[in-house]
Amino acid sequence: MRTHAMGEMTVKEIREYLKHNQTIIFPYGVVEQHGYHLPLSMDIHNAEVPAFELAEKLDCIVAPTLNYCFSGGQLPGTINVRPTTFCAMVCDIVEALARMGFKNILIYPGHGGTESLAQLKEALRILKWLNPQLEDIMIMILRRGDFWRRPKEENQTGSDFHAGDAETSLMLAYRNHLVQMDQLELDEPEIAEKMRHDPDFYQLCTTLSGQPQEIMTTRQRPEVKVGVMGYPEFASAERGMENVKNAITPMAEMVKKAIATADANRKSGKRIEVISPALDAGSFMKNSKSKG
Repeated sequence: MRTHAMGEMTVKEIREYLKHNQTIIFPYGVVEQHGYHLPLSMDIHNAEVPAFELAEKLDCIVAPTLNYCFSGGQLPGTINVRPTTFCAMVCDIVEALARMGFKNILIYPGHGGTESLAQLKEALRILKWLNPQLEDIMIMILRRGDFWRRPKEENQTGSDFHAGDAETSLMLAYRNHLVQMDQLELDEPEIAEKMRHDPDFYQLCTTLSGQPQEIMTTRQRPEVKVGVMGYPEFASAERGMENVKNAITPMAEMVKKAIATADANRKSGKRIEVISPALDAGSFMKNSKSKG
């Protein structure tokens, strides 16, 4: 194979590829605030670089990265796309890939935003629900943090959520020319510490009535000026390489097994029954009420 990048291939090369391999990785990122030391494109690189590392291990191709989704941040440079818009775009892309003949579509998020991810999982579930022709298509969402989390330093009292040690280390390893450690700044100590313990602290949520039925207004707290949620001072290129290697290796092993299982079950017609998220939530609500 000449390249792992779908965007660099020709129609003829895609046609030949699909004859022997129906697996593709689809990364997505976001353009958002990452402090003063990291670029706005941090999560785009955070999607592309590991995706190509995974493609090497799976010997598959990578679709062009979708660069936009929902951030929630409101500092200059951040581009927010509504989760509904983002999900509609991803669903269209997935359908297009399936029509081409791809059977294993591996979505790799470079951005960990819960708003986009939660809606994307449900949007894709409903997409398959309403499209029986997608029943034989395996769609997976692969997050690095599900496979490996680097232990904290002894003097890290909180967590490393955003623009901190992990992300800065990744950029030092793969795009070090875009890191400006001499520009590193944090918010005021009290604000920075709160964001290390609660990644949603940056959100200021208000209502007019105070009643839980009212849809809240959400803004970024005006006192948040930098938005780093972690410990970038501990970052190093070596830690970045370790981070990706220790996550992508087990991820690749799992995906290989999943593809083999899916291929066998496509041929046999077997399906593995799982609990629907909706049913699971209903059961939880029922159990919660019975205990009250």
